[in-house]
Amino acid sequence: MRRAFVAATVIASLGLTGLPAQAAVQVTIQDFMFTPSKLAVAEGTAITWHYDSGTTHHTSTQNGPLKLWNTRSLLPGQTSSPIVLRSAGAYPYHCVVHPSMVGIIRVPIRVSPITGTTSTTFTIRLATAKQTGLAYDIQKRKGAGAWRAWKTGVTALVVRFTHRAGGGTWWFRSRVHRISNGARSGWSPARRITIS
Repeated sequence: MRRAFVAATVIASLGLTGLPAQAAVQVTIQDFMFTPSKLAVAEGTAITWHYDSGTTHHTSTQNGPLKLWNTRSLLPGQTSSPIVLRSAGAYPYHCVVHPSMVGIIRVPIRVSPITGTTSTTFTIRLATAKQTGLAYDIQKRKGAGAWRAWKTGVTALVVRFTHRAGGGTWWFRSRVHRISNGARSGWSPARRITIS
């Protein structure tokens, strides 16, 4: 068990996102810190927070009015129920009891295929499952150009992209937003496609 946790922590700390969907990752709460404090996981990954030791309780809450999760109070030795992040985005969180304890979870979009021609239709997956009250915004950029809004308020889990006007490199990223109040996650890590 400990070896699996260490392996997942090392992979996440390196910023690799090759974890399969539905994998489990654990964040440890110890010495007034989340470890790892920066985590990259695939869409559909379950995350738990384990309070290792100490005398006070800690809570992990996703920041702002988006509020996708709240683990409630954890006592030493307790592990939270799993939180499954189904949508691409960047999710900062903090301890309610100790606001200086912060972390962030980054979930990249999935793009398939990553290379193709002007006749290729690329699939961009924004989430693994529909979530009531949430929609997605997608930005794209050509090469090193500026990010531009491409689609907003999308409720589908995937979108398609075809560029018939020639080759090049395109980047995509997305975020989730709550329809009722406009609260948003941060932008997901970007993914690239190359058209020849």
